[in-house]
Amino acid sequence: MEATDPAPAEAPIEPSPAAVPEPPAVEVAGALSEIFSYKSFVHAISGAVGGTTAISVFFPLNTARIRIQVADSKEAKDIWGTIASVIEDEGPMGLYQGWKSAVMAIGCSNFVYFYTYSLLKYYYKRTTGERVGTGANLLVASMAGVVNVLLTSPFWTVNTRLVAQHKKKMRGKTNEIVYKGIVDCMEKIIEKEGVLGLWSGVIPSLWLVSNPSVQFVVYDKVRHFMTAFAKSRGRRITPLEFFLMGAIAKAAATIATYPLQLAQSKLRADKEKKYRGTIHVLQELRAANGIAGLFQGIQAKLWQTVLTAAFQFLTYEEVKYIVFLLLLGPKKNPKVVLTSAQ
Repeated sequence: MEATDPAPAEAPIEPSPAAVPEPPAVEVAGALSEIFSYKSFVHAISGAVGGTTAISVFFPLNTARIRIQVADSKEAKDIWGTIASVIEDEGPMGLYQGWKSAVMAIGCSNFVYFYTYSLLKYYYKRTTGERVGTGANLLVASMAGVVNVLLTSPFWTVNTRLVAQHKKKMRGKTNEIVYKGIVDCMEKIIEKEGVLGLWSGVIPSLWLVSNPSVQFVVYDKVRHFMTAFAKSRGRRITPLEFFLMGAIAKAAATIATYPLQLAQSKLRADKEKKYRGTIHVLQELRAANGIAGLFQGIQAKLWQTVLTAAFQFLTYEEVKYIVFLLLLGPKKNPKVVLTSAQ
């Protein structure tokens, strides 16, 4: 709940919302009206459009990143060498192998995360009677991230398997498992590895809920600075500035959590189950190549994830601005307020 001005001394003290609980039906209706309001829907749609557009534009970089991460260290090439190799072996469309599963995964992830985050934030305000501060916001965001990981991990496992498979190398090999699409991949994983195989890499994924937390904290701090700067010059933050803000935030989060992201990809692509878990992956990588082994493919990851995240922030902000402009008109459009709270 937002802070209000103190009441005059002679005014009766109003009971706090936490002290006088509303009837269950009223409370549920209030929660639903806030969580599923048009404003929440606009934010969810903006996030989904931003995510799917960004990953589509930069999907060749995503393909190169996954191929490098899951390769043996001796076979791994740099990002441009990997892209050239994919085009040579599989044609230009090889760079978009697994695109449908990625769009499905990121679309579902955005909706699950946003509405879980909104629900948890609403109940935090209802139970404490306080606005969501930085610490509470991090906790709520992390809890929403955990729910998101548990519900959407199968989509990301399928995406990694589809992107990672080298069709040219598989030709003529009868013992290789070839995935023909999203459903076929899911069916074969369940058949060979059991249902839990769809959650391969879920442990590092759960640890990686800290990645968006770091990203959004950095983004929020940068945006606070840019909001003040935008007000001082008398015009809104530009698309290019949104792009750079997103890039800075994502670069910081990526570098801080990269070894876990590498373990995540290795485990998701591990058909033979040669790794016992996250720690085992990291130990093997370090034993083979030292500390540098823990950052195999980080150049490709930075190119892919920073550009994708920056473009996603840009698209999100612009889509949100346009939709609110159409719904509310220029006088009530939230962009005029230039706040960092979403």
